[in-house]
Amino acid sequence: MLKVNSSFELPNKGVYFMSLGGIGEIGANCYLYCCDGKWIMIDLGLTFADEKYPGIDLLLPKIDFIEDIKDHLEAVIISHGHEDHAGAVAYLADKIECPVYASTFPKLLIENRLKEFGKLDSVNLIQLDPTKHLSLENFNIRFIDTTHSIPQPQAIVIETKYGNLLHTADWKIDNNPTLGESFDINSFKEIGNQGLLALIGDSTNADVPGFSKSEGEVREELIKVFSRYNKAIVITCFSSNIARMESIAIAAKKNGRKVALVGRSMKKTIEAAIKNNIISEISNFISEEEASFIPSENLVVICTGSQGEKRSALYRIAYNSHRHIHLQKDDLVIFSSRDIPGNEKSINNLKNLLIRQRVEIITSDDDLVHVSGHGYAEEIKKMYQWTRPYISIPVHGEAKHLFAHSQLAQASQVPITKILDNGKCIKLAPENPKNCGYLNTGKLIVEGKNLYDSESNFIKDRRKISFEGMILISIIINADLSINNKIMITSKGLPDYDERLLENDFKELLVEEYMKINDNQKNSNEIVSNLLKKLIRQSLKSQLSKKPDVKSHIIRL
Repeated sequence: MLKVNSSFELPNKGVYFMSLGGIGEIGANCYLYCCDGKWIMIDLGLTFADEKYPGIDLLLPKIDFIEDIKDHLEAVIISHGHEDHAGAVAYLADKIECPVYASTFPKLLIENRLKEFGKLDSVNLIQLDPTKHLSLENFNIRFIDTTHSIPQPQAIVIETKYGNLLHTADWKIDNNPTLGESFDINSFKEIGNQGLLALIGDSTNADVPGFSKSEGEVREELIKVFSRYNKAIVITCFSSNIARMESIAIAAKKNGRKVALVGRSMKKTIEAAIKNNIISEISNFISEEEASFIPSENLVVICTGSQGEKRSALYRIAYNSHRHIHLQKDDLVIFSSRDIPGNEKSINNLKNLLIRQRVEIITSDDDLVHVSGHGYAEEIKKMYQWTRPYISIPVHGEAKHLFAHSQLAQASQVPITKILDNGKCIKLAPENPKNCGYLNTGKLIVEGKNLYDSESNFIKDRRKISFEGMILISIIINADLSINNKIMITSKGLPDYDERLLENDFKELLVEEYMKINDNQKNSNEIVSNLLKKLIRQSLKSQLSKKPDVKSHIIRL
């Protein structure tokens, strides 16, 4: 038996799967496979934080577990360049001791981020050739071209002596992708003919009926939309969606408009795409500064901010605080993206800011200005028809997506479907699949370029303060252990209350209760602080129903 973590043990023999992130959520994708004691990781991504984490933008999966298996982890394999699959590599570079494999474009994106963090030499980043196999001790890895909303997406076939596994990563069937290779249906059919032990598949749009639309259709629709307006057009999309940015540039050119890229991440992505010959140099791109001199009817602005991020270009434009880009009445703002679950409130707040500026807004509910990079229900059923796995494990989705995916698998006659949680380890073979332990997982929060546990005390304090407010009590304890009459009480985030009444009640209680404790207790700041907390809440009870976070400042003379 190989003990890899204090909470459970894994046998040396067999093939296993578990996730450290990406199940029950959108983003933070991080998947582990084990065969006879050797491990590989597929993807290491991040996700957006919600209101549960005040002041925090990004979350990463906790990967402490790889410390336990570092001598047995052979590779990290990146399926494609999206941040929710590759964005955590730079943040967690110091924890990764094995090689990280990625094809040309995602490798360049990772390198750019590593350079930004000063960690380029911290990771052994190796360029994959998707046309060749990656041979490891207990795994043979090969790749299948798919279509998605970024260049070079790959499904990953994991060959083991116990059977083949298919990790689909993000995919859709796009017969007119505009960029990159076509969807390789024949290779998926071949996998099915060879016999497939398990399919670990994307669930993002499993609850959406039918087939997804093509990127080529979006391009044609954008040309039509642009032709209907004679004011400035601002369009926001994911900074990684190169095909969309190219479609916007082409639509703009056909309508006699110049294009300004606004947002550092967008500029870096386009530079990487040009460097890799994914797109050619786009002649109608101009700088932000030039955009300020272009007549509005001749201008398209592509910017970051599709998810309502407060530091994004569109957010600054909406607040009229951008140096070069300013909206006028009747200008057009297009959201060429989907709302990531959890971001709906931020996006709506941003839209309201724009509406106050009297601009027009178009979303995918109004026109075909966005298509998803993830397959719909009928595409997932097609995948099961081609591959015919024995086991289905839905990943990359919230509970509703996972459940919908499992129903599609069952309807496709897959014998066994397993809905897991992050941290739950399942043995896939030999014999029938069975659960074999649970690893405590969690998230890391990004604060600047520093990482902290998502349950750090300062995050708990932020939550409490945001809900209940805060009170600070400052007292002076004299040398004889008596309390000085000068007591200062300040509050933040509380409704109006009678400050004098509170102070009088508190002082009266404090004198009474403080006299009851002995000198040793009076010398303990911890005991005195707890007493202050108890008494201030008791004093507030008659005026407010809140239990604020209470901090004390004790000065001893």
